[in-house]
Amino acid sequence: MRVLICLLFLFVLSPTVQALEPVKISYPATSYTTMPIVVGLKEGFFDREGLDLKLIRIGSTISIVAVINGEIDFTTSQGSIVRAAARGIPVKSVAILADRPAYFLVAKPGITSMGSLTGTDKKIIGINTLGASAHIITKEVLARYGLNPDKDVSIIVSGDQRTSLQAVQLGRIDATLVSIPWQSEAKKFGFNILAYAGDVLQMPLGGIGAAENLIQKRPDLVKKVLRATLKGTAFLREKKNKKRVVEVMAQWFGINEEIANESYDGMILVYPSSGTTSPESMRKDLEIARKLGYIKGDVPLSQVVDFGLLREIQKELGIHD
Repeated sequence: MRVLICLLFLFVLSPTVQALEPVKISYPATSYTTMPIVVGLKEGFFDREGLDLKLIRIGSTISIVAVINGEIDFTTSQGSIVRAAARGIPVKSVAILADRPAYFLVAKPGITSMGSLTGTDKKIIGINTLGASAHIITKEVLARYGLNPDKDVSIIVSGDQRTSLQAVQLGRIDATLVSIPWQSEAKKFGFNILAYAGDVLQMPLGGIGAAENLIQKRPDLVKKVLRATLKGTAFLREKKNKKRVVEVMAQWFGINEEIANESYDGMILVYPSSGTTSPESMRKDLEIARKLGYIKGDVPLSQVVDFGLLREIQKELGIHD
């Protein structure tokens, strides 16, 4: 009996059985931009930081309100965080998850080029959310190819990427913007890839955003999330882990491992190991948002990003820009 009591006493005191701290991170859609966090969760990096991570799908606009209200702790809606911060809302980006748009504009058979989107019958392009990053990318890509996104086409909300591809199949829309690995799925359906956003645009797409209040009052929590995420990024970029990452991709995207395997090599190129990107890339994000009317005037980067805690974690892990 004494032995049993001693064992129970040690069990209670053991740090390995202490309750994990709940932390909520929102994401706007099932996308490649969240993969470093997903891998970090699957590989136990968040558990090792003492965090019980819950990933919650919330629209980009709502996520900003949820972050401010403390209903969620962090969001991966990088573009929305930056644009909100630029308008004076007390939020900031604390890390970059993906530094280029691995997005493809795909269209139904019969539409074989960007020029095919124009004509007497206005073509319909579906996206997941109006005003979010996918919307901005779509308009920017169209403009780069000489189309007026506000006049030459109609851009509507068609749902997430799987739903949007189904809408193209059913003829409800003519084209849609999808991220890697959904372009492989689109090709299986016989759709045409009209443009790759990464060829004409470089800007951060995924990131980790938080309320300034959380950054100031809970730097320990922010650093735990950043540490686990950077470890997730390092794991998925290491090609010896490809088999495992492909398994996680298949589960996360709801696709078969063949398609995930085809997309892996291209996907890992978008994840900066440092969790940061160039100031030029960040300014490009602001420039596009300003051009499209989402923000006004010049906005200093210090108003929209705070990489101070990230720098501490980089130094701790021996990571360099």
